[in-house]
Amino acid sequence: MKHTAKITAIIVVMFLISMFIGLFVISSYDQFFGRTSQEIEKEAAEKNITIEKPDVSITQEMVPPPVELKQTIDVVNIIVSILIALAIAVGLFFLLSKIKVHVVIKGWFTIVVFIALTIALTLICYRIFGTHNLVKIFGLNLSVAELIAVPLAIVLTYFKMKKRDVFVHNISELLIYPGIAVVFIPILNVLAASILLILISVYDMIAVWKTKHMQKLAKFQMDKLKIFTGFFIPYAGKKQKNKIKKIKAKLKKLKTKKSKDAFIKKQKIKLNIAVLGGGDVAFPLIFIGTIFLAWGFLPALITIITTGIALTLLLYLAKKGKFYPAMPFLSAGCFLGLLIVSFII
Repeated sequence: MKHTAKITAIIVVMFLISMFIGLFVISSYDQFFGRTSQEIEKEAAEKNITIEKPDVSITQEMVPPPVELKQTIDVVNIIVSILIALAIAVGLFFLLSKIKVHVVIKGWFTIVVFIALTIALTLICYRIFGTHNLVKIFGLNLSVAELIAVPLAIVLTYFKMKKRDVFVHNISELLIYPGIAVVFIPILNVLAASILLILISVYDMIAVWKTKHMQKLAKFQMDKLKIFTGFFIPYAGKKQKNKIKKIKAKLKKLKTKKSKDAFIKKQKIKLNIAVLGGGDVAFPLIFIGTIFLAWGFLPALITIITTGIALTLLLYLAKKGKFYPAMPFLSAGCFLGLLIVSFII
């Protein structure tokens, strides 16, 4: 096992929580702006019933309208578009890292984090406060939900990017990937999401096992940018815990604050780090989201369970000091869930 049982369980639980938050956020999008919303409007129009619609809000402007992929060429076009966008983003990131424009990269990350949090939090708040507009600011219609979600997104983004609080970092990560998934899910279906999973899995294997630039990317984020896109849990192993005990015992013997401070400065304890990359959360969620919109909660739940089992097995079988591409294993869990679902729908 690469990490302790406790840390492994925490990573798996956070992954599962993010999936369920994602389903809630996707369901909210579908209800207010997606296909379900469109169907309700169509039925109401046929019955000459007037329904109250929210004016165009900042959240609605951030996510694309649902797209019907009717032909194979539609699937191919959307997949190619997404891959080109991802390739440009990765290429731009490496270019900026090479020329050491760290401020620009951190600014880019900050904007993405804020937008994703705003989308997720607003869609969650919509289910509580509704979509009624309360006030117009700078030409934007802001509902009660957005008046709550936007400031909260700002606070979380600040503490994540500026203060680098580990707890806030992981809490915000639970919301970021549902926000990102909602941007992609309206333009995908189960077939397109399946192809995307396969291609991303192939890329992940090449990036980790062949070119090894994924490890360099993670190291650059943590060492230079002091941020990480994904779940991040530092923890002390047995050696570190023993060293900490010895340090505490030594501190008790020192009498003055000056001597204690000088002693602490000399100590170096390197903590272990357990991580799960952001893409390893976002892409399975996108796939599960398309299943949810196509067939409902139970098929999505089954796929979440099989994917969670796949992640658990990966973390259990992984060896310390070695790097593994998570996407092939998570994709296998996703497809196992899809196979089971195919027998019950």
